[in-house]
Amino acid sequence: MESRFVTFVTASAVFMVTLLLLDRDGLPHQLALGTATALFLWFFARSSQVQPRQIVCCIVVATIGEVVLSIGWGLYSYRHAVIPLYVPPGHGLFYTLAAETARQHAMRLRGAMITRWVLIAGSGLAIASLALKHDVWGFLWWLGAVALITISKNRLLLSACFVYTIILEFAGTAIGNWRWTAEVPFFGLHSANPPSGVGILYILLDLIVVAITSRIWFEVREPAVAS
Repeated sequence: MESRFVTFVTASAVFMVTLLLLDRDGLPHQLALGTATALFLWFFARSSQVQPRQIVCCIVVATIGEVVLSIGWGLYSYRHAVIPLYVPPGHGLFYTLAAETARQHAMRLRGAMITRWVLIAGSGLAIASLALKHDVWGFLWWLGAVALITISKNRLLLSACFVYTIILEFAGTAIGNWRWTAEVPFFGLHSANPPSGVGILYILLDLIVVAITSRIWFEVREPAVAS
């Protein structure tokens, strides 16, 4: 794997844990946390092969999703802010991490094996969460995630995305930065904190970003090709 990628992953892990710990204590400087996250993303994204338009699109789509899912639907809530300012650029960071992972030659050579183990481990987690925590909502989400990964042309990207999401969710809920509701509004189904299949949200985010940016890029280049 590229040394730049290894540095990116390691630095991201340290940065996110530090960020979550600072936010846990109710640090009032949300603007500082948001700015630090944006600068961290910019520093690594400038040397990344991930297209800037994809990262920007991810931030926009994810922020809309935060408003709908958290404020509108009430699936989860943050401890110290309606939507912390580090969250939007944080989504861009995790999209870049997943995309960079899927680009690594060493990962691509083992893509089928990685995807298989993600499906096995994810199924084990979903079944255990269902049995021990009555996580019906998480189990249903996991079934959806399995379907999306299975039919996708880029299973490695979605698998990496799911793994990063699970790590983030368990860290964020354990530290206390946010909490998922125990009963899903309008459905009445029980959910764990976090739901075992929560990675489906980032999977959907990745698919939406790729679809939007690919379509826009095609429309921009089409006149030049036609001429």
